Amino acid sequence: MSMWSRIANVFRTREVDRDIDEELQSHLEEARAAGRSPAEAERAFGSRLRAREGVRDAVVATRLESLFADAVFGWRQLLKHKAASAAAILSLALGIGSCTAAFRLIDALLLRPLPVADPGRLYILSYQFTDASGKTDI
Repeated sequence: MSMWSRIANVFRTREVDRDIDEELQSHLEEARAAGRSPAEAERAFGSRLRAREGVRDAVVATRLESLFADAVFGWRQLLKHKAASAAAILSLALGIGSCTAAFRLIDALLLRPLPVADPGRLYILSYQFTDASGKTDI
């Protein structure tokens, strides 16, 4: 089975479960048609739950399904606890924004070289103020 169909099966769980149940039932009916008793066919086939889980792992991308289930659960919790969710989202936004602003400032002032061709030839210009008494302020 291709990876794309396994990914698509994550979003259509009811249809996949129904298809697996139909497939398992058809195998049991084939065993009965071959002359086995219903109890013997069930025993030879093994646990239905184990067979269903084995087929499901082969048909569905289980890690993606787990991630999808976690995302749905998280979304439900966000909607259930609106005040706590708003506080958490606001604090995350402020934290991320302040860290980004601080990094941009440090990056611009300290980490990047000056945007000139020869920064060694730069000079510092300063000037001094003198008042009427001759006192110098810098």
